[in-house]
Amino acid sequence: MKKIVALVLALAMMLSLVSVASAEETKEIKLFLGGGTPLSMDPALNSASAGSNIIRSAFAGLMGYQLNAEGEPEMKPELAETVEVSDDGLVYTFTLREGLKWSDGTDATATQIKAAWDRAASPELGADYGFLFDVISRADDGTLAIDVDDAARTFVVHLPQPCAYFLDLCAFVPFYPVRVDLADNEGVWATKPETFIGLGAFNMVEYSVDDKIVFVKNPYYWNAENVKLDGITFYLSEDNTAILTAYENNTVDYIQSISSSEYDRLNATYPGELEFFPTQGTWYILFNVYKDLSPASKQLTVPEQSKARFALGQLINRYEVVTYVTKGGEKAATGFYPVGLADGQSADVRSAEGYGVWYTGTNEPSEVNPDLTVDQVEALQTLVDLGYPYTGTIEAGDIKFTDFPSIEFAFNNSGNNALIIQYVQETWNRFGITGTVNQEAWATLQSKLKAGDAEAARMGWVSDFNDVVNFLEIFISASGNNYPRLGRDIGDYKRNSEVTADAGIGAYWGENGDQTWAEAYDALVDAVKAATDPAERAKLAADAERILMSTGGVNPVYFYTTPQMMKPTVHNVIRLAGGDVIWTYAYKD
Repeated sequence: MKKIVALVLALAMMLSLVSVASAEETKEIKLFLGGGTPLSMDPALNSASAGSNIIRSAFAGLMGYQLNAEGEPEMKPELAETVEVSDDGLVYTFTLREGLKWSDGTDATATQIKAAWDRAASPELGADYGFLFDVISRADDGTLAIDVDDAARTFVVHLPQPCAYFLDLCAFVPFYPVRVDLADNEGVWATKPETFIGLGAFNMVEYSVDDKIVFVKNPYYWNAENVKLDGITFYLSEDNTAILTAYENNTVDYIQSISSSEYDRLNATYPGELEFFPTQGTWYILFNVYKDLSPASKQLTVPEQSKARFALGQLINRYEVVTYVTKGGEKAATGFYPVGLADGQSADVRSAEGYGVWYTGTNEPSEVNPDLTVDQVEALQTLVDLGYPYTGTIEAGDIKFTDFPSIEFAFNNSGNNALIIQYVQETWNRFGITGTVNQEAWATLQSKLKAGDAEAARMGWVSDFNDVVNFLEIFISASGNNYPRLGRDIGDYKRNSEVTADAGIGAYWGENGDQTWAEAYDALVDAVKAATDPAERAKLAADAERILMSTGGVNPVYFYTTPQMMKPTVHNVIRLAGGDVIWTYAYKD
């Protein structure tokens, strides 16, 4: 009997050791991206980087990314096994991988992928990125011109004209296939693990608003044998202090959204763990063109108000922002296109000939008053010339505008946003320009911007693919991300004047100020997309940026880096130039 008991005890001890060993072998990544709960987890409806970072875990595209021998991201076929492009660049033939399955174990077909693309492109869905599908021809019934053969696993896409970045689109989140039979047009399906069915490396098992989103490895992923993580947990918060505390307590392995006030301490305490990853993006201030900026004593025309908006942006010393506020290796903006963006002819449009420079005196002392920059003096003179009442003088540096209308400014408290907005507010206050600043949750701010009910806000845009079109299309009339409302109706905004009632849709734009936004800007963007000659395309792209900047609705402040901290035990993370982080093939020591 004692032998039996001893044997049972020994067996129990062995099972306990096995259990402990299994627990130790479980590899999970836990992280904070900042930004709180995404407004949408639907690949077609999402338009924010915080959302796309999470969506990439559960979904995948015809094209995707892997690390090459040099450790750099390289685009390769993902759900597709092969892709062939016709000589004229108008037909893309994808052959899907054999045995492709959704994360619930059911077969995935070319027909289902076409249905997902048709949904994403449909007016009924009204997705912010729906216009991206305009590069694809349309069939007579209005659906996308795509031929599918489920037996042959072929997915043949027809384009009306060559598109140099089409494969990049196929690796972009809005082009990730979803199960249309499970989806609704509001995106509610994407918050429920039982319907969040994708073709990616992980499955959602928990979704808790303002808490966390949890994923486990998807055994049906086409390349599951090379996925080493057992799961990923995305914690949701906009509290920089809580995020950093979680990292320092070893609760999480990776964080973004770090206050610049902590950089020096973190570099000293955790050598090599804080990194400023170069990111192809622009942080900017936007103004709703329906907001009337006229002083009470004088009604300004819509074109004059464009000059006033531009002057507000020009008052900001961008060198001081990146040197003393953000302190993360960012570059002071000189235009809207960020450093390192390509146009098909130049690898970096900011250093290419023909492109404008809008903030030439960002940190250059003015001869008029050395305590002011060249930019600031030019901006102040613009406002004086427009007829804003003031006291003091530019020469003495004590000029204050006495009748500049108050501006409602909204921002989300992520990363350094609060510090930057404080700096901007202090700069404007110095010259008598005041306003109210409202901190909003990111999802709330996005909803407000989409409805057109924000007068001014901070915004950032990082590239979805490396081409100027990616930055131009934000502001076409049909874009849901066109928050200044250029070419768009007034939306929910109610505080306009009679003069600004048609500011977005009237003929106020272009070189002579007599074109609608569609005529002045949308047409240029279409021409950029259609151009096949690199030199002509570059000129058109430069012209489009010039028209955008002249509106004053978009005031770039700096070009991004992404501050992040990652534990030394984490490896093989794919980080894209647009700021997205892909965990498919990551592993932990």
